[in-house]
Amino acid sequence: MSMNEADTRYHLIDPVLRAKGYVSRDQVTLETVLTPPPVEPTGPKGRRRKGPGRTDYLLCVQIADMPKSMPIAVLEAKKEGDDPLKGMQQAKAYADCERYEVKYVFSTNGHRYGEYDCFSSLQAGPFQFPDFPTHPDLTTRYAKDSGIDLHAPDAAMLFQADSPAWAQSRYYQDAAIRAAFEKIILDRQAGTAPRVLLTLATGAGKTIIATNLLWRLSQAGQLPKPALFLCDRDELREQAYNKLKAAFGDNARIVKTERGGNAAQNARIHIATYQTLGLDDDDGFASFLSEHYGQDAFSVIIIDECHRSAWGRWSEVLRRNPNAIHIGLTATPRKLEESTQASAEDQEITANNRKYFGEPVYEYTLIEAQEDGYLAACEIVKRKASIDNMVFTREEILRAGVRDIKTGLPLTEDDLPKAQYTGKDFDDELFVELRTPKMCEDLFQLLCANGGPEQKVIIFCTREIHADRVAQHMNNLYVRWCRENGQTPKDHYAFKCMGGANNGADMIEPMRGSGERAFIACTVDLLEAGVDIERLNAVVFFRYLQSPIKFYQMVGRGTRIHEETAKYKFWLYDYTGVTDLFGTEFITKPPRPRGDGGTGSGGEGGDDGGSDGPSVAEIGGKQVVINPQGRFILVSREGRDTPIPVDEYRREVMARVLAEAHTLDEFRELWIETSKRRDLIDHLLGDNFSPEVIREIDKMSDFDLYDFFGHHGYHARALKRPERGNQYIDLNRGWFDGMDPKAAVVLKELGPQFAQGGTDALETPALWDVPEIRMAGGLAALRGLGKPFDVVREAKGRLFGS
Repeated sequence: MSMNEADTRYHLIDPVLRAKGYVSRDQVTLETVLTPPPVEPTGPKGRRRKGPGRTDYLLCVQIADMPKSMPIAVLEAKKEGDDPLKGMQQAKAYADCERYEVKYVFSTNGHRYGEYDCFSSLQAGPFQFPDFPTHPDLTTRYAKDSGIDLHAPDAAMLFQADSPAWAQSRYYQDAAIRAAFEKIILDRQAGTAPRVLLTLATGAGKTIIATNLLWRLSQAGQLPKPALFLCDRDELREQAYNKLKAAFGDNARIVKTERGGNAAQNARIHIATYQTLGLDDDDGFASFLSEHYGQDAFSVIIIDECHRSAWGRWSEVLRRNPNAIHIGLTATPRKLEESTQASAEDQEITANNRKYFGEPVYEYTLIEAQEDGYLAACEIVKRKASIDNMVFTREEILRAGVRDIKTGLPLTEDDLPKAQYTGKDFDDELFVELRTPKMCEDLFQLLCANGGPEQKVIIFCTREIHADRVAQHMNNLYVRWCRENGQTPKDHYAFKCMGGANNGADMIEPMRGSGERAFIACTVDLLEAGVDIERLNAVVFFRYLQSPIKFYQMVGRGTRIHEETAKYKFWLYDYTGVTDLFGTEFITKPPRPRGDGGTGSGGEGGDDGGSDGPSVAEIGGKQVVINPQGRFILVSREGRDTPIPVDEYRREVMARVLAEAHTLDEFRELWIETSKRRDLIDHLLGDNFSPEVIREIDKMSDFDLYDFFGHHGYHARALKRPERGNQYIDLNRGWFDGMDPKAAVVLKELGPQFAQGGTDALETPALWDVPEIRMAGGLAALRGLGKPFDVVREAKGRLFGS
């Protein structure tokens, strides 16, 4: 009998790797990546799958007495009985190279191995595993293929350890830093100033990456001048300061005026906002920057969220430091259509992140982070107000008795600037009296059905006056719910959250930290980026969007996992079709000039217009119905984030099952063989399809997966677990009566155990510790009927045969 994967590693793979020099007494040149179990969107809060996450070997280069070895290859261990080339498709191997930031992928069953070379895109093998390349040979091969002299002074940055403050970095964070360093080294070898773009999903820890990147550069002697960490919000600056200070202590300081000077003057790490440096001030353009910093003042400049201020003037700080390493961090690298209003320097740098920094040297997507168990899974519920498909002409609006929503005074034709108003104008330029109340009522019912009303939720509204009304309706709905359920309402259930302490911003902290107040934040743009609320359960869109960048940043608010409250999933409630932006290019248009109702960010709304702005119209007398548009699961298709309907997801799951077993009889035979059943489930999960997700959505949680698959794949009658367990006993009384009473007790007990835990309960060692089974003799009691394994197999066949 061949060994399983763990035994294959221990007995066959590890000894060869040690002999080849990948583990020595003084230096470790073999690392193991162990990710948490993946998350999946089952139930109100999701869950982690049972069992461990992914485990792979990283083969590393070790140079002399450098503090850390550098991964250059991944080795996938297979079971001894597996084909060593199993799973070594070119596309997968290339994806592994990208994900781990390595150049070679190997696969072995302990006897033979195959390989993929990222430089040549060629696959090779199988070869005999005792012929696997030694550590010196693989080191020489990497240096030759990459063109990097591993003994050169610049290469020292590749072999530095993380800061002690952030020493437990995740594999992809380490990979991102190494990718950046390789680009820096190669740019310098080519005689060009280093430019680097890192793209990682919101919540993946870009600030920790920046901190350890700067720490390693410092340890390698690559920070002869200070480094600048530049962002565009105070919240982002404080987050960066906290992480950088943990690593650098007083050598990390915030840039600000202090006693007429620069508070960060003597620090190694300077942390600033564009506003602090004067980069967004037309009157005193770059005043602080020019006053306190000379030309080429910095060794490294990191632009956090480099997509955000593409219309600002942060190009000035890069222009004044042309010889520094420039690094852009973002979840959404933008491409912008040309603007006639930006300066030539701004256009060169900010109009196209990819053009200035180059293509991302490392990318880590939301789907990858979900597969790795680092970010929360997502379930999408789409709804639509019936009235949003209508077009209202100016004449129809006037006939409806239109009024100014603020004053209640009638409006005239002159107050309506547009000839037609569509759904995208609602709650911005035209309010339909029943639309917002109906949407709030529908959302509240969804919250009640999917975990209860006391969840942490962000509702993205069209403008401030809209946020006021949404907060009012949600609060009223909650108070009525509490009254009906005999509960005392909790404080600050729903609140408007705009800028300033008196406008709801002071509620961000209790929303983030308290489970007893501040549940529903109704905002426009304030919570778009830079605010981490790990316990957030849902993101809601009551506003229309055209910008995929804004959309991804807003969705990113919900992606954090919160272990304390077991939150592994967030709901995305889409009332305006914004989820169609998943997978689209990050291209945005230049902003409309301020004063025409735009916001300076591509015409996405968010401005309340002020008391002197145009009138905001409101009409009544219109019927509004909220219609379901389906539930969707977010998956990856051809490298793009794609919401697919639950029906399609179910069909794809079942197609994979039917490919393994064409008939119900074949499926039954597969199911009762533990190894084949587990291989089937592993195959589904390996393709990132979870039958548990569909079983929960289909409200079949009381059914074993056998009945779920039998019903959907083979049109068999589905029985709940207790029904199948009872039927097994009822239909097999003659079989039980014809055997030894103790054996009958053991086999009958399989029915109640299945009723409680399904198939899994029959395949765990704990089964034989059940008191009734143990007292009857357990496996020994079955020996009179034949081999216990065969007897149990027959019993399972009878259980599933009915």
